[in-house]
Amino acid sequence: MSAVSALVSTEDAAESVVIPFSRHAAQPCPTFAQRPAELEPADMDRLNRLRWLALKSRLAPKPDVERACYLLAGDRKRAIEPVANAFFRGLQAHGLRPIELYRPGTRHPSADEIWMLRLMLAYGGGEERSAAALVAWRIRPEGRRWMRFLAASLAEFIQDAL
Repeated sequence: MSAVSALVSTEDAAESVVIPFSRHAAQPCPTFAQRPAELEPADMDRLNRLRWLALKSRLAPKPDVERACYLLAGDRKRAIEPVANAFFRGLQAHGLRPIELYRPGTRHPSADEIWMLRLMLAYGGGEERSAAALVAWRIRPEGRRWMRFLAASLAEFIQDAL
């Protein structure tokens, strides 16, 4: 082994060594064990309602999201079921990745359920720009317009129901 190759191999070995920083025992790394989100009772009710609607939408026929939005926009006497069906099917069709939803009654929410709650609360609170940013974060560009409409409609129903 030449002196140059020995020097290169020791440099490669030195680069692959990771030295952990020691932390005080009372302050573990914040990403080591994340605490599940604790939701207020009203938010848990919203979330469980969304979970039930998501389960029901899986049983309903698969709609064309764009066509469903046109029909829902023209219908003044909308019901929550078709809106929820189109919303959850739209998440499935236009989402950047699959949405993880737990069964109703599960105590701790998933990250996707937290996103959904934030989306509903943003539209319920009149924060359209925040809601649009949340939609842009999880939905492909071609489905964002429809999903914003469906999310706003669903948030209105959820707000009225509680």
